[in-house]
Amino acid sequence: MVRARGSYPRSPGFESLHRYQFLMLSDLFEPFKSTLDRHELWRSGESVLVAASGGADSTCLLDLFARLREKEAFPLRVAHLNHGLRGLESDADERFVAEVASRLGVPFHARRLGPDDLKDAPLGLEAAARKARYRFLKRIAKETGSVRIALGHTREDQAETFLLRLIRGSGRRGLGGMRPLSEGSLIRPLLEVSREAVRSYLRGRGAPWREDSSNDDLRRARNRVRHRLLPLLKEEFNNEIIAGLARTAGVFREENDYLDFVTRDLERRLMRDEEQGLTLGIPALRVLHPALRSRLLRRFVERRFPGAPPPSFDVTEDLEELVREGRHQAALTLRGNLEARVLYSDLVLLRRGEREAREFVPLPVPGVAALPELGVCLCARQASPEEVGDPKGAAAPELALLDADALPGPLRVRRRRDGDHFRPLGATGESKLKSYLINRKVPRPVRDRIPLVVAGEKIAWVVGYQIDDRFKITPQTRRVLVLSKELR
Repeated sequence: MVRARGSYPRSPGFESLHRYQFLMLSDLFEPFKSTLDRHELWRSGESVLVAASGGADSTCLLDLFARLREKEAFPLRVAHLNHGLRGLESDADERFVAEVASRLGVPFHARRLGPDDLKDAPLGLEAAARKARYRFLKRIAKETGSVRIALGHTREDQAETFLLRLIRGSGRRGLGGMRPLSEGSLIRPLLEVSREAVRSYLRGRGAPWREDSSNDDLRRARNRVRHRLLPLLKEEFNNEIIAGLARTAGVFREENDYLDFVTRDLERRLMRDEEQGLTLGIPALRVLHPALRSRLLRRFVERRFPGAPPPSFDVTEDLEELVREGRHQAALTLRGNLEARVLYSDLVLLRRGEREAREFVPLPVPGVAALPELGVCLCARQASPEEVGDPKGAAAPELALLDADALPGPLRVRRRRDGDHFRPLGATGESKLKSYLINRKVPRPVRDRIPLVVAGEKIAWVVGYQIDDRFKITPQTRRVLVLSKELR
């Protein structure tokens, strides 16, 4: 129904004085303008599209922007989406907003959803309606060149959002609630204003508004929070609970912003886009504080799914377990056909089915095996014993000379695995590759990134360190395989 303006005493003299005092106490224009400036929600001259439902909050917001336009000329428009969920009442809301826009001289844009627009909504009718509303507003803003889309959320909306997310289970990001400015264009200038202040302002302006009957539907979780939980908390625990929750959301928001800043810095330093997929080093993850590690892991997934909801607590915990155990080839299936997989000392996001292609990289002779994730390539060619001369004189960490005819199979490149063995040059028996590298004080992060050239199933060259004694050049060698490591 349409609410009438507030009533005042009949005495003309008293009425003038009372109305003046009431306006002084309830006029939101200066606080509204202060919020715009303080949060940098609007710059002089920027065009604004006000989202108006006909309710008190959006009607107040439209009136405030219309007053601002009287002081500073700028393009102002109003948009209304008729969801058609309340029949004649929804149509009356649309007519009301159109009348208010006409009275204020503001261009009006409206759309009515069809019967199938919200049909079979997977996230529920309320969530689907909200998504449809934002799509509509962004489309109108784009068509009209509106820089800002103004939304009428108030302090109570913030408190309700906080409680809903707390009940559902959320971290700092969710408990920070709604932002005064989000997505670069959505602004909420009334977020620090109470609903009662909004209604007092409208009464003082003599401005009616519409009441949405669906706001009393207790089947909706937000309405139960609004009409049952918040009044109980206010009566039994804290008379200023709404202001307290809104303030707490602000604290969470500030802390989340700082942690996001730290996480972005870690992302720049630790995340690597490599040919095998987006990569994080497990040793670096393990030394991070758990709060930063979990945020970085969430960001790890979000970077592959921009715009999608953040990963759940369960997914984050499963990623933490992968990092904690660090077991080679352990994997976690994510959205779509992507998975997080441990490859030696790295956690990698890759498409399922592609990991085997990167497990072994062929090394043709002559030819090159590119290893972009390591920033190197391995080159292979054949030469005569006379061309290479004394093998001892040609020895160098980045060069390997092997007897081509002694190799048991085609050459491929891979990283080390648990249980790898080889016979170091000059040794009489095999050694564990892990023990060999530990004895040479090679740090684990370095050990896990050393390429191995294998012939068949045998390690022929631990690149940069040692060849296998069984494939060394001898006086009987007729063809020499020359392997070299080069920077890309």
